[in-house]
Amino acid sequence: MRLLKKTVAVFLFSGVLLNVNAETIVPDRPGFSTGTYTVQPKKLNVEIGYNYTKNDQTLPLMVLRTGVTNKLELDVMYDGLDIKHNDQKEYTWSSDLIIGAKYRVYESELYNITLMGLSSLPVDSTHNLSFKNMTPLAAVLWDYTFSENIGLFGTLQGSTYYDNERIYDFQPAVGASFTHTDKLGSYIELYSVIPSSSTQDTQKIIDGGFTYLINDDIQIDLNGGIGLNQESDDFVGFGVAIQF
Repeated sequence: MRLLKKTVAVFLFSGVLLNVNAETIVPDRPGFSTGTYTVQPKKLNVEIGYNYTKNDQTLPLMVLRTGVTNKLELDVMYDGLDIKHNDQKEYTWSSDLIIGAKYRVYESELYNITLMGLSSLPVDSTHNLSFKNMTPLAAVLWDYTFSENIGLFGTLQGSTYYDNERIYDFQPAVGASFTHTDKLGSYIELYSVIPSSSTQDTQKIIDGGFTYLINDDIQIDLNGGIGLNQESDDFVGFGVAIQF
């Protein structure tokens, strides 16, 4: 469950540039909400990032996205190295991959709706490939063009995982994106994780960041968030996305 939550939390956002030309890269980072855009056929997005909290560093936070049709993309995600900050540093490698897909259901100049499905895929010898060891997630993604330089976006997603009992999470997010120049964008959003079990903590985070389009195929970003309760960590991060 930690792998799926962490990867989704860091990578799912592409609301800064809405209704862009398909030739210009539209990454799924940074932020929590997944954008409605899907990668075009014969294109590959490689997105890599770094995330830092008080007790944790994670890299390379990698996402590979490729288009299958004009409406469908396939995704592969992997956290990489997780460095804990205790009295003594502990280095652990994440062992699960995440695979999934996005499908654009409705497109218009005013608003867009996309469906997404993801699941962790245990790949090490200590986990059997069974539903109990997997973490599926389903989401409805939307965006709305408020004005030429301002867009609204959000996601309604839920996931389930096994931790002594079957736990279900509801993860709503809503935010606004801003286009300042042809290359510079920013966003702000509010994100929550609401578990079905009273033994699990609810998380509330407000986050934001900046993106800069170096050229049509490369975008860099700087992002950070503030936990709104004791169960939520503050974080900062940065990353790069490249389109091939």
